Amino acid sequence: MNKGRVIILIILLLIFLAVILPFILNIVGINVLQYGSSVGDAVTSSASLIRSSDGGVTWKNASVSESRTSFPRTIFDITIHPTNPDVMFLGAKSSGLWKSTNAGVSWTKVIDAGRALSQTADVYRVGISHSSTTVMYVAAFQGRRGRVLKSEDGGVSFREMYFVPSDGYVISDVYVDPIDSNHIRSITGQGGVLDSRDGGRTWRVVKWFSEPLTKLIINPDFFSEEFVMTGRGKLFKTFDAGENWAELSGLKSAPGYSLENPAVSEEGRTITVTPFQFRGFSGFGTASIEALVADVTNFARLYIGATDGLYRSTDGGFMWDRLSVLIPSDALPVTAVATHPGNPQIIFAGARNQLHWSTDGGTNWAVETLPTSSRILGLSIHPTKPEVMFSVLGR
Repeated sequence: MNKGRVIILIILLLIFLAVILPFILNIVGINVLQYGSSVGDAVTSSASLIRSSDGGVTWKNASVSESRTSFPRTIFDITIHPTNPDVMFLGAKSSGLWKSTNAGVSWTKVIDAGRALSQTADVYRVGISHSSTTVMYVAAFQGRRGRVLKSEDGGVSFREMYFVPSDGYVISDVYVDPIDSNHIRSITGQGGVLDSRDGGRTWRVVKWFSEPLTKLIINPDFFSEEFVMTGRGKLFKTFDAGENWAELSGLKSAPGYSLENPAVSEEGRTITVTPFQFRGFSGFGTASIEALVADVTNFARLYIGATDGLYRSTDGGFMWDRLSVLIPSDALPVTAVATHPGNPQIIFAGARNQLHWSTDGGTNWAVETLPTSSRILGLSIHPTKPEVMFSVLGR
């Protein structure tokens, strides 16, 4: 074999190793090489996270791993650091915890220094303390059980604080009191609402439901007001820290529900509550809830994505109106909802791969089809950079 032919073969081999092979591996979900900031710009069929930096006008692939570790296919949660807007955490199925330091453009897998958090854990939720931002809690499923893990060094290392007593049940959500990093609440696949006042060392059961719980929403200004959603798409609310609960879904009317004390006092805050009678629920009948969000500018304003459309409540969840979003029946259900952190008139809703948005509080709507065939499973708007948006994709 002459020298020229050897050189040509070497060049062809280098091209194969540098270009063709990484391309093939990327198709099957294995990131071997990264090519600077251009990697992830194109939205591919395998993308599980896309990002917009212009308020949803254009989208780029954010399923970008900065290491050789494959980016997760199924994303459960995106949490933004309360004081550093460039730092974000992502929880995923069978892929542990991920972190971004560039506002979600690319991600690095978190390797727990103490090995308490498995790299193959299902991470359902990340809760970061606002009062002590190095403290964070993770709701995870690993070793066949749901667990709450805690970090006091910003996610460098974790230790386990709680696990469910039976195999096969998850911890699906965790919430940290904004003014007390030791006060946390979590919900479980067994139907338990759990509370800890000492950073997870000891726990008490607030309420047992007969169905698995999937989502927890708490008023950041009034910790006693909270919602839980069940795996069957039912919605429950308490206004007294869990002593009494009212079901807000699937009913045309409901029993009376009242507060005994007009003033509710919590440690570090006192909020006056006007006593009321629960007039009865009206709204979406037997429609199943797919997504639930509270407006960050007004907790009394809530949105539900359901099997038959988009609903809004302006009185804390007791009365609901269906918004006239022009969503084709074959695109339902509404699987994702987001509100603008600075303008309550701007609303986003995802159905199939369609992104619907309104700039006048839900009266008029526009729609675009995202550059993907996957379904929109989640929408997130950056709280301090609202031009930055994320769409979680899946089947």
